[in-house]
This record gives sequence, structure tokens and C-alpha cells, in this order.
Amino acid sequence: MLGILSSMRIQSILSLTLFLVMASVTATPGAAAAAFMPDEPQPGRIAERVVCKNNSEQTYALYLPSKYSPDRTWPLIAAFDPGARGNLPVERFKEAAERYGFIVCGSNNSRNGPMRGSADAAQAMLADVTARFAIDEKRVYLAGFSGGARAATALAVWLSGHVAGVIGCGAGFVEGVNPSSTLGYVYYGTVGTEDFNYPEMKRLDRLLEQARVAHHIEVFDGGHDWAPSDVCLGAVEWIELQAMKSGRRARDDAFIDRLFASAELIANRSETAGDVYEAYLTYVNIAADFKDLKATAEIEKKIALLKGSKAVKQALSRDRDQESEQARRLKEIFGLRAKLRSRALNSELGEGSPESATPQAYDPGGDQPTRESMIGDLRRIISELKRKSDAKEKSPQRALARRVLNQFLVSSFEQSRMLLFAKKYDLAAASLETDAEAMPDNWRIWYNLACAYALGGNKRRAIDTLGKAVEKGFGNRAALEADSQFDSIRDEPAFRKLLEGMKQKQ
Repeated sequence: MLGILSSMRIQSILSLTLFLVMASVTATPGAAAAAFMPDEPQPGRIAERVVCKNNSEQTYALYLPSKYSPDRTWPLIAAFDPGARGNLPVERFKEAAERYGFIVCGSNNSRNGPMRGSADAAQAMLADVTARFAIDEKRVYLAGFSGGARAATALAVWLSGHVAGVIGCGAGFVEGVNPSSTLGYVYYGTVGTEDFNYPEMKRLDRLLEQARVAHHIEVFDGGHDWAPSDVCLGAVEWIELQAMKSGRRARDDAFIDRLFASAELIANRSETAGDVYEAYLTYVNIAADFKDLKATAEIEKKIALLKGSKAVKQALSRDRDQESEQARRLKEIFGLRAKLRSRALNSELGEGSPESATPQAYDPGGDQPTRESMIGDLRRIISELKRKSDAKEKSPQRALARRVLNQFLVSSFEQSRMLLFAKKYDLAAASLETDAEAMPDNWRIWYNLACAYALGGNKRRAIDTLGKAVEKGFGNRAALEADSQFDSIRDEPAFRKLLEGMKQKQ
């Protein structure tokens, strides 16, 4: 959501959230409506658009558990999506919210982009929720996906003492916030096996362990996305365990015993099936998650025994090798792309212009490779990764290839968006032209390139490039018609013809 923030930029969040802090401190059951009014969101249903009473431009999705009543306080999960899709995290957490009595809200305004807008969205939503509903101020949690996960960690630090924990999906901490024993909140992270941030989350797991921060990193089959509903359920169960440890909620022995038995059964099944490494990881989590709640001496013995096994040692070594290999492949393709982009940007700007004087514009080697040879190398590497990515059978190699390719695409999107936001349309086009040469079969890159051309006033190339995007697989006619980036070509006959052709294919 907020992208990578410097410490100084994070600081500005504090001033924007002081009202939120005061609202959460003073909120009591009596502050909520004495009776549930007909025009208020209804318990047991997702309300996709709740308008903030003090700021009608800010809205959020909301789920109140079916037994909600203002006569008692309820724990809260406030979620932030990088694409302003507030309904999505609310849907993912709905089952857990209903089962364990949580209120869940998701901002419809927070998104990747300028920090101020996202901070305003967080302030408006949280202030509105704490004013409207009976919130347990000791059990307020923040959740986020990707940039939203990073923003959640930043907000949790600056609201220290008012946030009990963070659920981060698909990304770790924001820059400037580091795991330490003084963090002040517990952390539950989730990541897909094919998420390009997978190595980051594995490293974060080790850092949190070293800092002795209560945490859990859950891996699921999938890519860069919000965690599935069953993983979100597990996240809520985990934060409930931590709340019992800290005294934020009453101890429930039946709940503890049920979760302990379930986790132990999963570990035993993995061990019986011969998946020793998976069993080892599960036992490690059991020991950490149930510390101070259950006797774990026998679990600790199993961990020590399995850790010394050949299978676990090989798996741990393979994981480290995978992290190194992903870093190596990314350095390779990003290095080639940086050189290609530098040449394209220098050509666009003219040698010697201030903006062309970037580190990438200078290659200190002896013989300079030709542009054609670098494009060839980049295509060869990407083609090899694509072949492994398309494999039918799951494997570490397929997962790694998908992570690298997805990071390339996300980087292309984010960099072009930044240039377009800054109205540097020619630079965005030059950058995307390189990416289109490297991945000529990806419609998303062609679509973004068409946006750059259209915004820059190059109507003919915009329409021709849109045609390429359609040829490579883009088919969402409604989205194209609604995209304001193409307003400059909307009345062009060729654009109307393109839309008509898409309609006939539907």
C-alpha cells in the first residue's frame, strides 16, 4: 500500500493517526449505539460500502458477527488491500470472524501509491469503526496484503500500545521497522509457495526468532495473494492463543487443547507419511505457539531428534539454496533490464541530460555488449524460466521460476506506474518497450505500454499496442471502456473498431 517507506516518511503517519489513538483509548461499550438502527450495517452480513460519518469520501467493507451486540466489546481486525478492495479481506476473514466473534473491516480507499492518501484512509476507517461499534481496545489487530502488509506494520509501531498484533500476507515489514524485542505486537505472516516474496518471509521468520518476537509464518500453496480463508482462520486462532498468553482475553483450556491436538495430529501424519521436514516444521510451530499454555517437553524432544536427521538437514540446505538461486536469477535479469532501459532512456532523453545520468547508464566493463545481444540473453533466460514455470507437476524448480517471473512483472508494473503518476509518459513508454521485448507474449505489459502511449498523446501507437494486448490475451472489454487512461483515444474510429472486435469474440 505505502510501498517502501523511509523512517522519516513513516513518522508522518503518526500525526495523521492521533485522532484514531484517542478514539480507541476512549471507546467504551457505551460509545456505540444503544440500539441497532435499521440504517446501520446488519450483523451476519458483509456490508460492502460503509460510508465514514465524518468523511463521506472514505468507505470500507465491514462484517459484524451474527451475535454482535453493543452490550459488550468485540475484537477488531482492520485490513488494508493494495488495490482498495476492502471487500476481499473481509470475505477471507468472515468465517473466522463469525466463529470467534471478531469485527472485520477493510478500507475501500487504501491502495498502493502516495502515502498520504493511504494514511488518511486508515485514520478515517479506524476512527469510524471505533466510534460506531463496541471495540475491545485491548484486541485491535491490523491485517494487510503486499504493500498493505507493510503499511500495517508501520501503523502498528506508531500506534504502539493500541495494536495487539499484525497479520501480514505476502510481504514483511516496512523499511525502517525492524524486528526487535521492543516491537510491541505479535506477528502472524502468510506467504504462498510461488510468491516472489517467499524468501523475504522466510528471512523474516529467522529475524523474528532471533529477536524473540512471538510470531508464526504460515506457508500455503499459491502465489502473491491474500491468504485463503482456512489460513485466515488459523491466523485468528493463533492471535487468540497469544491473547490468552498476554491476558488480553480469558484462558480457554478447551480451545487450547483442541488446537494443540489438531496441530499434533497434522505433525504425526506428516511424519508417518515420510515427510519428515514438514513434520519438523509443524513441531517447531507447536512448541512456539503453545509455550506457556501447554507442556511441550515431548514436542521439544521430537524437534531435537528430527533436526539431526539427514532429511531435515537436506531440506534446510535446499531452502537456503533456493533463496540464493532466486536472488541470483533476479540479479541477472534485472541487471540486463537496467542496462537496456538505461540505453533506451538515454536515447529518449538525449545523452548528457540530467535525468539520463543514472548509475545504470554507465557500464564500466571493457567491450560493451550490443543491445541485440542483451535482448537475446534476457529473452533466453525468461524463456527458460517460462518453460519451468509451465510444468504440470509441482516442484521447487517450478515454484522458483514462477516467483522470479512474477517479480519481473510486478517490478515492470510498479516502475511504469510511478513514471505515469509523475506524468513522465515518454520515459514510461521507453521502459515498457524494453519489457515488451523481453516478454513479448505477456498482454499486461502491452496494455500498460498502450496506457503510456495514450497518456503521452501518441494515439496511433496506443491503438496499435492495445491491439497487441488483445492479441496476446487481454479480453476485458468493460474494463477497457471504463479505463480513463484511454480517454484521449476513446473517440478514435480505430479504438471503436477494436472494442467492437472484442465484443464479437465474447
